[in-house]
Amino acid sequence: MVDIAFHPLFPLDMRPLHYFSVLGRALFTAQHLEMNCRAIAGFLRMREQSAMQGPSVLEDPVFQKAMHQLWRKTLGQHVNNLTGLGVLSGDAAPIFEAAVHARNEIAHSVAMDVSERLDSELEERIDHILGLVRNIASADKIASAIIHLLNKDPLPSRDFFASYEDRVVAWVSEDTFEE
Repeated sequence: MVDIAFHPLFPLDMRPLHYFSVLGRALFTAQHLEMNCRAIAGFLRMREQSAMQGPSVLEDPVFQKAMHQLWRKTLGQHVNNLTGLGVLSGDAAPIFEAAVHARNEIAHSVAMDVSERLDSELEERIDHILGLVRNIASADKIASAIIHLLNKDPLPSRDFFASYEDRVVAWVSEDTFEE
């Protein structure tokens, strides 16, 4: 008989699972910002093209190719384009620069740098990730507000807007593996 060692569903030490839960939610938060920036860029591109070509712009192969290329851009490229268009100016530009840095650190460093030393550094690493998430949430709050304004949707309440970063960080850090 072959004795296969299965991974336990509930290990005795739940901290590593909490760390990976935080990391996964941080990546989701970064992706949410990226999608919001893509939506803004796509909306502005569509509005610009339809003003020049009329309502048939959606069927235009040139427009479809441009939208496909726009969709493939990175968060940093979208932020640079939106800054160049004047959508992100003044105090917003450095917030988005910090968010791009935070997103890249989460996606390319933190997520890839899981090592044997993980157990001894879990709380430190989680705190670092949550600081990066706060930067991303600050930019996401602005991007979400821009989308609301472009769509002529009402903005959320002042309390919701003021507590957005705290709410995102709380969601990312929620410990679903508490014993």
